[in-house]
Amino acid sequence: MRKSLRLLANVRRRRAPYALLFGVAIVVLLTGAVSTFRVIGASALRSMAADSAAAAMMSWPGDAHDVSRPDAPIVPGRAAYDRFAAEDSAWRARNARVVSVSELRARGDGKRTPREMMQDRVYRFQRYGRRESAVGELERWVGDHPRDEEALLSLARLLRETGRTDEALRRYRDALTLHSGR
Repeated sequence: MRKSLRLLANVRRRRAPYALLFGVAIVVLLTGAVSTFRVIGASALRSMAADSAAAAMMSWPGDAHDVSRPDAPIVPGRAAYDRFAAEDSAWRARNARVVSVSELRARGDGKRTPREMMQDRVYRFQRYGRRESAVGELERWVGDHPRDEEALLSLARLLRETGRTDEALRRYRDALTLHSGR
């Protein structure tokens, strides 16, 4: 027991100089960083002051405008607001017409297409780990729409991911046939 206490004391004695050296290094580096930032900041402020003084003194030949005086901010009057309102209403009359309900219905009324709904179902099946259901959904779609190259490619990828490589190769070939037949 006594020997282990002596060993522990020796270890602590050996570590003490390293901890002290580490602390001194931190203080030196921190002092260097602070002084460097002070020098950089001061030189940047001097540079900005010199640039603004030079800009205030600069005038172009033949220029009667006094550039040393700061410009007053522009405050629009009632006439400016009236002009803006007139331009805005003219633009709205030209470009922002009201759309009727029949036009909305003709554009699709915001409803998803059957293809988009199929893609949503495939996504949900894959998200919940039901890949076989996703494959079945894609196979039904491709059966009804054999010229849908993107869906055929998605089916081939999904078949490959599920380990059905022979069927995936067949679907890849079908997709290549469709693509080359364009």
